[in-house]
Amino acid sequence: MTPPDQSELESDSLVLSAAIRGIRRLRGFSSSETAAGMNLALRTYQDFEAGRGRLNIDYIHRFSQFVDADPDAIIASLAIGSPEFAIRCTSNKLMRIVMIGVQQLHQQLGDKVANLEARTIVAAVNASVRELVDKSAGGDEADWLKAGEDQLRRARPKPGR
Repeated sequence: MTPPDQSELESDSLVLSAAIRGIRRLRGFSSSETAAGMNLALRTYQDFEAGRGRLNIDYIHRFSQFVDADPDAIIASLAIGSPEFAIRCTSNKLMRIVMIGVQQLHQQLGDKVANLEARTIVAAVNASVRELVDKSAGGDEADWLKAGEDQLRRARPKPGR
């Protein structure tokens, strides 16, 4: 596997910066409020928001917890090159829900996950996407989401602080 070139790293930094800044503004927080809420020095937060330095998953989770955003959508926005995706998922927590589903799949299938055929996975994902596009995802799934988020939080390794 070849390491990412400088343009890829710069692109990731730009996407992260735009996503973080956009979500912070959407939620109505200043940089100093967000830094304090994340328990960071203002300069450290400003570097994080500007996309300077290495990708810091802990900071993404701390930021998301403070502003009530979807940390998985922020990370996914880097993969798809779209800060707008992270901003759009701030309230509905689309990627958090997907990750809860993936976690449940992992727990229920265990080693059998390796036996799933790509064709089957693609068909299931395509059917789900079509259904979401065709109709509004209504209903109150708050309890399911909260329980799944708690389970994901417990499963995530804690930083060394």
